[in-house]
Amino acid sequence: MTPNISTPLLQAEKLTVRFGGLVALNGFNLSVPKGGLIGLIGPNGAGKTTVFNLMTGVYKPTAGTVLFEGESIGGRPAHAIARRGIARTFQNIRLFSGLTVRENLLAATAYARRHETFGTILGWPASLARMRANEKKVEEMLSLVGLSAHADAEASSLPYGSQRKLEIARALMTDPSLLLLDEPAAGMNPTEKEALRKLVAQIAARGLGVLVIEHDMRFVMNLCTTITVLDHGEVICVGDPKTVQNDKAVIEAYLGVEESHGLA
Repeated sequence: MTPNISTPLLQAEKLTVRFGGLVALNGFNLSVPKGGLIGLIGPNGAGKTTVFNLMTGVYKPTAGTVLFEGESIGGRPAHAIARRGIARTFQNIRLFSGLTVRENLLAATAYARRHETFGTILGWPASLARMRANEKKVEEMLSLVGLSAHADAEASSLPYGSQRKLEIARALMTDPSLLLLDEPAAGMNPTEKEALRKLVAQIAARGLGVLVIEHDMRFVMNLCTTITVLDHGEVICVGDPKTVQNDKAVIEAYLGVEESHGLA
């Protein structure tokens, strides 16, 4: 699907976050189109996770606006933003380790199902139909991430890379329009990273906007079409991978000195 650049799915304008005298983010701008693969990179402490926390209601902006599908979401509570259509994963995997792979995915529908317990027990047609729809969606997500054969295994028994994919599948169970991935390739070996890259590209091809924080430069450069670079809370570069790789300010931010060659 070709993204409609003229109508961004997410638009952040002049976002600023202050914690007392500390400015964590200063005048931040970002645009994510439908079906877009956007990278957000920068040295440790640059403000990347602060951006995600703003997008998902963990923090409230000190100044600036966040528009999602044309509607302001800045300062809304996290649960309201999640229901609005934004899902995220975290740097540290947060699965229900004692549940099976299938149960982890069904857990993502718990909020929608909490009012239907009696309807399901009593066999109400609408409740049963929604239960079957959720079960069908679970099978679709398992197939998408390649975990169908492990549906009844405990989540904690999966290899690390598969746990990462399960976390992404669980986020997709909420039917988001925008997926935020925080360090999805962390801890993966090269084979797992390539499988993940293909999966994320496939997700974007379904029409979702995807915003990725990642330290692995090779991974993000081979995945994203546009990359925003943060340093000390400010944007220092926006462009395609080649532009970012050869930008002097980006090289200096990562290496601490100006270099004549691009980032590997």
